[in-house]
Amino acid sequence: MPLPIKPSRKRSKTGCRTCRIKCDETPVACRNCTSAGQRFDGYDSHRLPPKLKLSAKYSRKFLEQNDIEPVLGSLDWAVTSDERRSLSYFQFHTVPTLLGFFDSLIWQKLVLQLSQSEPPVYHAVVAISAIHENCEANGMPLAAPAPHSDNPWQQFAQDQLARSIKLLNQRRTSQDPRLRHTILVCCLLFVLADLLRGFYESAFSHLQSGLCILRDSLFVGPHTSLIPRPRTLNEQCLIEAFGNLDILAAHYDCTFPILPVEKRLRSTPSNTLPPSSSSATQFHSIAEARIAFDALLSESYKFSAPTMGMTDEQVAANYSTLRSQQHQVWGQMNLFATSFRPFYKTAHRELSLKDQRSADIINIHLVSLPVCLKSCLLGKNFGALAEYTAELKRVCDLVEDLMAKFPVRPSFTLEAGILPPLYLSALLCVDYRVRWRAIQLMRSWPHREGPFDSNWLASLAEESLRLDLLTQCTNNVTDQHTDQQVSRNGSISGPEMLQRLSAIRKEKVDMMLRTRRLHRDAEFDVLDAVGLVEGMGSLSCVRAFTSATSKFASWH
Repeated sequence: MPLPIKPSRKRSKTGCRTCRIKCDETPVACRNCTSAGQRFDGYDSHRLPPKLKLSAKYSRKFLEQNDIEPVLGSLDWAVTSDERRSLSYFQFHTVPTLLGFFDSLIWQKLVLQLSQSEPPVYHAVVAISAIHENCEANGMPLAAPAPHSDNPWQQFAQDQLARSIKLLNQRRTSQDPRLRHTILVCCLLFVLADLLRGFYESAFSHLQSGLCILRDSLFVGPHTSLIPRPRTLNEQCLIEAFGNLDILAAHYDCTFPILPVEKRLRSTPSNTLPPSSSSATQFHSIAEARIAFDALLSESYKFSAPTMGMTDEQVAANYSTLRSQQHQVWGQMNLFATSFRPFYKTAHRELSLKDQRSADIINIHLVSLPVCLKSCLLGKNFGALAEYTAELKRVCDLVEDLMAKFPVRPSFTLEAGILPPLYLSALLCVDYRVRWRAIQLMRSWPHREGPFDSNWLASLAEESLRLDLLTQCTNNVTDQHTDQQVSRNGSISGPEMLQRLSAIRKEKVDMMLRTRRLHRDAEFDVLDAVGLVEGMGSLSCVRAFTSATSKFASWH
């Protein structure tokens, strides 16, 4: 006589994290677990909304072609259906997104591997995925902090982040040699989570902590030691990922960059080192070019970020030192260009589509970087900016070409892509046609590049352009002259542009008044019309905006 078949029962979707049968959901603790002597891991207090019907941006074939580590089928700890859903999204959406500009082994290998063996990394990955999915579903809006109670995605992500932090704290006294890598990866993921949610002060605080841990472990002995110890592949991955954010963070605080460039380079295999400071060498791959480019960008931002928005008096008081720094970085830029431009011209066609995009991004920066370096010491000499019109227009041309060849674009990356160059064009160019065009390009691709938010930068540039056009009209500049300066192919005139920008500004102000993010008073600042994001006031882009609009101090 055959044995009776035991009916299968689905695992609870709303009960505890341990039960393999229907959870009784008893308050305080599940009886199924406690009566069986099993560990009760608690109930999930927050659930994700029903799964969104989104078309997959990246296929399994894409993951294979980009050497992305596959996620294993089983884990050594209990997981929920929401967590599995988020882990899948991380593999098929978030990781390919983070690889949109440049390859990075930390996303192709390390993070996915650790998420399968380290619960703190697992929960941080799940949190990032939920935040990213929610942002993409809403079109990557401006990253402004919102109450967690208003958003189930944020509630779920915050719960996962809390689990990750709790698990890390439980291992504080552990002597496990792998713990440092786990802590650093979690720290990196916490930075990403904060950047996506608009918690910039927390993000840069986490970043500074991670960079200090990494810096102090780079070399045996004191930080000033010139003798590097051998690097593991995982350490090189961490140095690269943290290094990218370290470069961009220079625009937030002069504390950054924290990792010395010369010591970062010593962690790189000798056959991929960038050109020396005295002579140019030939690049053989985009990887070699990128290492040299990162070193150049770090030194460039280290100089330019603190100078953006300086007053004439500040520039004059420090001119000798600043001019010397400018000259040094200018030499490094010319040396890099001597190596990169022949490579770009001869090897571009032979590169993969991914490497072509990477090379195009480097080339865009190489066009805008001279403008950035030269304009830093101009102060309020706005007339001198006319010299750079051709370069700023060229940036827009190159970005348009890149976007035309880049239909599936990343919504979030750790590297500088098109936003810093486009922002320069949108803010500094004396030809309003170029500024309008740069703003439209930023608006057409909502995304984040480290701390840079395309929505935020576009809003700053729109308000600056509006004030400029308002001044022209008030000073009785003729419509014909404005049309000649602003219209492009007859599509929009100067007055029409001013009308559109004024409507955009009114809509923003009305929304902020309704939500009480703004209170009208006699001291109405131009940044109020943009909607200053908490913690972003010290960013170089805001200082540059404030300097550019200081001549309109009395205009609302």
